[in-house]
Amino acid sequence: MQILEEALGVVNTLEEPEAKAQLLTQIALKYAVIAQEERAQTLLADALIAANDIEEDSARVRVQTAIAMAYFRLGQPATATDLLSEALATANRLEDPQVKSSLLAQIALTYNAIGLGDRSLAILSESRDIALGTKSEESPSLFPFEPSGWEGQVELGASFFSGAKITSETAFNFALERQWPTDEVDFQISFINDYDDSRVSPEEDNQIQGQIDAEYRHHATERYQYFISSLVRRDETDGIDIRTNLYTGPGINIWRAGPDRSFDMQLGLGIRYEDSNRRQDDLDVPVAQYRMRYKDVYFDFLSLRQFVTFELPFDDFDDYYMESSTTLGIPLVQGWSFNNTLILRYANNPSLDNPNLRLDFLTGIEYEF
Repeated sequence: MQILEEALGVVNTLEEPEAKAQLLTQIALKYAVIAQEERAQTLLADALIAANDIEEDSARVRVQTAIAMAYFRLGQPATATDLLSEALATANRLEDPQVKSSLLAQIALTYNAIGLGDRSLAILSESRDIALGTKSEESPSLFPFEPSGWEGQVELGASFFSGAKITSETAFNFALERQWPTDEVDFQISFINDYDDSRVSPEEDNQIQGQIDAEYRHHATERYQYFISSLVRRDETDGIDIRTNLYTGPGINIWRAGPDRSFDMQLGLGIRYEDSNRRQDDLDVPVAQYRMRYKDVYFDFLSLRQFVTFELPFDDFDDYYMESSTTLGIPLVQGWSFNNTLILRYANNPSLDNPNLRLDFLTGIEYEF
């Protein structure tokens, strides 16, 4: 009894109504245990007064639910039901779906505790529907992925210079991709005609650069994937008759926002073959490849695509190769954009008479379909 009186002394020092109501409810139940029911009911009435002073609706609902359960334990089910009805009405007015769902679940459990099972099940059903609706809106399931038809881009670019010599570049890029629930395929063709009238025979004024990329990815989960990729490249400007590779290995998704925006990394092993003015029938096995793909990241009126590749042959670590492609797009009208692409290629052992680093800048118009 003395401990309870001292606890009531603490209550008188509290100014925060939620804490005051909670402590009064606990003390009231303690008095009920020692058969001081009249004292207990008085304290519950005081707790209810304090609860009505709580400004935050969600906090008031929690306290009213606790007081309702206390009244039921004191043998006043009608009062308990009235308090639960009031708490339920307040909870239904809340705007935050997560808070609303949680409070409805608490009220439903209290209804079940006081013997109103049917009422409890109805409120629990409402709570579950709100929770599922919140999950669908705020964190939609991205995996398995939503299948899509074939989608792609067509890009045309050109540059021209006239002075002591005449040079020009005409570029054509075509990309195609498709998404299935757990699989996706990317395919790309790049073609550049490089014209320079200052070239000396046996070099031709027109030199061709062409590349075909293909990649297949199987997603075990939204985060983890397995890939197979291949590339075929011909670059007369670099003296490369053919350069091709085949890689396979695991990949991981670092970030994803919908089906078209993602940041992925992958690490594979494979083979690389090159026939050029430096390497005659050069086959490297095995070769490690690291690739980073930063795809369609939007900044208000801009889009950014970033691809970085690093290749390291195990039989000759000095023969490593790096490539980076960065595309900055400015949307124009529906489906059309103005694109600028910077391509950096670094070969530690370049083809003959070529520098280690090669830089290409392409600008043009892209149409997405």
